[in-house]
Amino acid sequence: MGFKSLLASLLLVSVASAQLTGHVGPTTPLSSKQGTICNVLNYGGSIGSDDIGPAINSAFTNCVTKHSGSTLYVPAGNYNMKTWVTLKDASKWAFRLDGLITRAATTGGNMIAIQNADDFEFYSANSAGGIQGFGYQCRNAGPRLIRMVTSTNWSVHDLILVDSPEFHLVIQAGSNGEVYNMAIRGANMGGSDGVDVWGSNHWIHDVEVTNRDECVTVKSPANNILVERIWCNQSGGSAIGSLSDGTAIQDIVYRNVYTNGGNQAFMIKSNLGSGYVRNVLFQNFISRGVAYGLNVNQYWSSQSPGTGAGVQLSNITFQNWNGNVADGVKRPPIQLICADGAPCYDITLSNVNMWSQTDKAIVKCESAFGSGVSCIHSGSSHTSYAVVTQSATRPAGYSTPTTMSGDLSDGFATNAAIPTPTIPTSFFPGLAQISPLAKNK
Repeated sequence: MGFKSLLASLLLVSVASAQLTGHVGPTTPLSSKQGTICNVLNYGGSIGSDDIGPAINSAFTNCVTKHSGSTLYVPAGNYNMKTWVTLKDASKWAFRLDGLITRAATTGGNMIAIQNADDFEFYSANSAGGIQGFGYQCRNAGPRLIRMVTSTNWSVHDLILVDSPEFHLVIQAGSNGEVYNMAIRGANMGGSDGVDVWGSNHWIHDVEVTNRDECVTVKSPANNILVERIWCNQSGGSAIGSLSDGTAIQDIVYRNVYTNGGNQAFMIKSNLGSGYVRNVLFQNFISRGVAYGLNVNQYWSSQSPGTGAGVQLSNITFQNWNGNVADGVKRPPIQLICADGAPCYDITLSNVNMWSQTDKAIVKCESAFGSGVSCIHSGSSHTSYAVVTQSATRPAGYSTPTTMSGDLSDGFATNAAIPTPTIPTSFFPGLAQISPLAKNK
């Protein structure tokens, strides 16, 4: 192996090893949280209730907070919810949601917020519990479904989230969280984010998202985030951003990401701003029929410009990609548009085989420095340059992208109810889920 190849390999190992800094998830087993079962049916709730919110709040306040090692339990069945809850400042507890809660009010905020939890597990034992948001009734004018706020040592898994009026799952800061075995179904429109995450040392894996906005997206500030085995199934696609002033993102790994249709295979998006995104690995991506492929756009017109000259992107590697865009001339399969005021550097494309369903394509670069695509500039002097547009040829390593049996041909309508799905057992072609569904344990 030559010196340059050895150096490149060492850099990849360095980036990959920076993904997580240690343990994620609860610090004690679920069995240790079953000493007291705080059943909402014993705190004013009933199956078929027109508002299960007060019963959830009462079970938390009068049972969970008084008994360490307890479980708040919503049994199987259907429930409406009009009163949102914020469950905060408890430790060593679980929330078992086996029923399906349906939004029945248009109040903003979060239907269920978990705040300052420690050693916490939010799950469905039958892998069928969750929230139906009926977002088509109050589009972009109602609540988010679940929000994890500044919590540590926690997990959310085996839940189904459907048609939120706003975002589906938001992970706001905190550390050592794990999200897995989730099915998220949103409408075919913006403002329907699947998973938005920021904070430190979080692991997101085995998640399926349908919508027309963020699939699984890292926001700022964030460090040591691992995202893997993600199925963006007619989704807007995963991203880092939107980024603006004061961005601080580093040590991020996305791997084994499958995107069927939608806006992009992956996007880093900003419009000027300041700060940095560094030490990032995007590994093993498959995409089919997306609008954009590998897309870096630091002049993204859908975002208001920041006050800085640009977010600095550096040491970013794209490795082992295969896929196609719908029209590679209209929207390039590879586009690296970096800020002229903060040219990106150490951008490496290794075995990236992106092509077009039309069998014609271009690539675009601006102020980007690195290797692996014809339009990018090399060298250690990172002086801005204008957009370079070049015709592309079909990569020798390209092959028709594989499919998955549950691939959708279209997104869901914005003006009708979205059906409740089941959680799949595979989220990337050829790979089983990392942890079995709770109902199968």
